[in-house]
Amino acid sequence: MSFLSGNWHSLGLIELIKNKMIEINDKQYHIKDWDTLTISEAEKLTDIKLPEKMKELYTCGTKEKFEEVQKTITLDNEIDFAKYAGKVLKIMSDIPNELIKYMQYHERNDLYEHYCREKIIALLSAIPDYKPEKIASFEFDGEVFVLPKTLKIFDKYLPGHSEKSLTFTEGQALFKAYAESQEKGNLRMIIAVYCRPEGEEYDEQKAIERSEKFGELPMSVAWEVFFCITELLNTSVKTINTSYQETLKRASTCLN
Repeated sequence: MSFLSGNWHSLGLIELIKNKMIEINDKQYHIKDWDTLTISEAEKLTDIKLPEKMKELYTCGTKEKFEEVQKTITLDNEIDFAKYAGKVLKIMSDIPNELIKYMQYHERNDLYEHYCREKIIALLSAIPDYKPEKIASFEFDGEVFVLPKTLKIFDKYLPGHSEKSLTFTEGQALFKAYAESQEKGNLRMIIAVYCRPEGEEYDEQKAIERSEKFGELPMSVAWEVFFCITELLNTSVKTINTSYQETLKRASTCLN
């Protein structure tokens, strides 16, 4: 979609087809999805500086504000968007660099809007457009890594209770840092802290070493861990609040 007009341009020799694929000059190319985009590639995408006008669009907050900003977009802005789109497409697709280089600016922008924009916004905001399958484990480099569990304690399910307090505290700090700033490496380290082979205790040095390798994990696994921890932390807060309320209720009953 053109940022200027809001309408799809003619893509000429580029044909948009389903299943994250496009056809250029009768040859098909793939656009990466969460299953094929690695964490390292996602980090590279977030390192690319957004054009100021694009950043203004993405932080509008309301449809009305978005439409206002859209009316101020110039041809120079569109060309800036196309330069950004080209850098994104080099990472998110297997389209040869020479083909990307010689695309018209509106063709790059159309491909970006159709295939890449939602992924970029998800990465920058840490709000993924991903429906979790709630996996219990994943395999990587010949080992099976288990996602953090929830154990029953005090008649309540307390997330992360199977973890030592050091692991849980460090993981929470990393998770908070990622959610607030998406600092490079935090997402890989979160996975390395929380996801280990069955029965293995947390070891900081081993987590650091694994976090480097985990850059090759697909973002689908990263989002599975992200949602798992989000759910555990949310449940933990609810558990604490419920226990506190029950304690107050019992205390009130004893005093009356």
